[in-house]
Amino acid sequence: MNIPTFSLRNGIEVPAVGFGCAFGNWTGGDVMQGFLPEEAWRAVSLALDAGFRHFDTAHCYGTERHVGDILGRALAEGAVERGELFVTTKVAHPAAPPHVAISHRLTWNCRDVEDIARRVTDDFDRSKEKLGMGYVDLLLMHWPGDFDNADAGFAREARLTIWEVFEGFLKRGDAKAIGVCNFTEGHLNDLMGAGRTVPMVNQVELHPYCQNPALTEFCRERGIVVEAYAPFASGAFDLLKDPVIVEVAEQAGCSTGQVILKWHLQQGHVVLPKSGNAQRIAQNLDLFSFELDEEQMARITALQPAEAKRTTPDPATIL
Repeated sequence: MNIPTFSLRNGIEVPAVGFGCAFGNWTGGDVMQGFLPEEAWRAVSLALDAGFRHFDTAHCYGTERHVGDILGRALAEGAVERGELFVTTKVAHPAAPPHVAISHRLTWNCRDVEDIARRVTDDFDRSKEKLGMGYVDLLLMHWPGDFDNADAGFAREARLTIWEVFEGFLKRGDAKAIGVCNFTEGHLNDLMGAGRTVPMVNQVELHPYCQNPALTEFCRERGIVVEAYAPFASGAFDLLKDPVIVEVAEQAGCSTGQVILKWHLQQGHVVLPKSGNAQRIAQNLDLFSFELDEEQMARITALQPAEAKRTTPDPATIL
């Protein structure tokens, strides 16, 4: 399957559609809040069979081993070659709020770490080991800082320390590209001083109920590719049942999920849908036989509420 790509600043091509590998629930409700990596075994296998070659995981998701094992078997069987794959992982996730079940061994606060650079290096080594890969195609700083830090100066220096380590990974080839996740314009400005590598990607929560046109324009002007995680709002807020999206889907002859993904792609966003359903996984790649017209795009964009609906913390609250 020929999936279009976006070019990063250093010439690396990132497939426009990737498969999100965070499984579980963190949007509330009565079920457990946290990661369920066991769901990745079938879902990632289905995604690979459907034609996905771009996989987005993270140190804290608990799915790096699953992604590595499934892709490793495909490599061993000659079903794919390493150059066909685009693997992203993320490190430096702050300690999660108490109500979210994430292992403390996989998350940490910068203020609690004696040597931030060493911790980042060690975590990335563990990530590569779980993936069974000598390099990743894209490495992201998972969050700009601790969720409850009150020292802006410390937060900025911690970000710069992590970014310097990332630049070392890039130089050595451990990561073919480097970027960030959940960064605001201010966080990005901290990393773009003289002589520093400008982040190649900013991955943010982005869907019709959570838009940030100022941030996406800021990134576009600086050659930073925007990736949209939770493009369906992780199943929250009944986004897939929104009457406007349902009507556009009927007009386009496709599913509501396909409409949302196409809305992203036509704005130049890389999209990272996830699913455990074989039919929906296939639909999430079948996005290139139709287009949304200007009116349809505008109607979906107009769904942005006065206050964005988020499934994760607001990055603007992080110093």
